[in-house]
Amino acid sequence: EEPALGSEGRSGGDGGASSPPAWLRMLLAAHYSASKCVASGCYTSIFLMINDSVAPELRGRVNGLSMSLSSLCKAGGPTLGAVLFAWSLSSGVGPPFDVAFSFLLTALAMLSVALAACRHLAPAAARARGYLGGSSATQQLSRSRGSQELVAAQAAQSGADSVTAGEGRRR
Repeated sequence: EEPALGSEGRSGGDGGASSPPAWLRMLLAAHYSASKCVASGCYTSIFLMINDSVAPELRGRVNGLSMSLSSLCKAGGPTLGAVLFAWSLSSGVGPPFDVAFSFLLTALAMLSVALAACRHLAPAAARARGYLGGSSATQQLSRSRGSQELVAAQAAQSGADSVTAGEGRRR
C-alpha cells in the first residue's frame, strides 16, 4: 500500500515540492532586490515632484496629506485586494468577475490615474513654465532680449548725447 501524498514515505515530508535550483533562487533574489530599489526610487521621485509643485508655505500640509493617503492605501490595498480575489474565486460567476476580476480592477484604477495625470498635470506644468497662456518661452526670451537691446541702445544714445553736450560746453 502506498503512503498518502505529503507523508514521509513518498515525498520526503515537504508536500511533494522540491526546492528550486540555486541559480533560480539567486535570480529571484536579484530580481526582488532590483524591484525594491526601483520601487523606493519611484516612491522618492513622487514625493520630490509633489514638493516641487507646491508653494513653500503649503508643503507641510501637502506632504502630510500625501503621506496619510499613502499609508491608507498601503493598509487598505492588500486587504481589499485579498477580499476581492477571494470573492472572485468563490463566487462562481463567469468572466469578467472570475479569477481575473481583482487584476482587472487594478488595471482600471491604474489607467484612471494615468489619464487623470495626463489631463491635469501636463497643462498645469506647461502653464507654470510659460508654454501655455498666450506666449511661448521662446517669444518671452526674444522679448526680453529685445528689451535688453533697447535699454542698451538708449544708454548708448544718452551717453553719446552727454559726450556731445560736454564737447559743446568746452568750446
